[in-house]
Amino acid sequence: MVLRQVARVLADNSREADYPARYGGDEMALILPHTDLEGAYAIAKRIRTAIEALRVPRSDGQPPRRVTASLGVVASSDGHKDELIADADAALYEAKRRGKNRTVRAPLGAANLIGAE
Repeated sequence: MVLRQVARVLADNSREADYPARYGGDEMALILPHTDLEGAYAIAKRIRTAIEALRVPRSDGQPPRRVTASLGVVASSDGHKDELIADADAALYEAKRRGKNRTVRAPLGAANLIGAE
């Protein structure tokens, strides 16, 4: 149920040209064509806030489950898919290292990123 609600948040915050997807397990991805790093970061922050507002009912009668998300953001004008994924993954793990429920921009890396935190 949590994954479905998070997926709905991604879909609700996506534009027609965007590609929300489940990447694997509990990881999701959102491809934002023609979006620079700052634009992608703003969208990711909005999505993280919407996920944080979710309250998922429990089947055992306990109070609803709160949901948080750690997001890694990367942008490139000519990066390769594998490098983009590696940089986004590194940013995701940095968000988790900093205490979770955060949005982190990927550092300048091999994917020819636009901008940096």
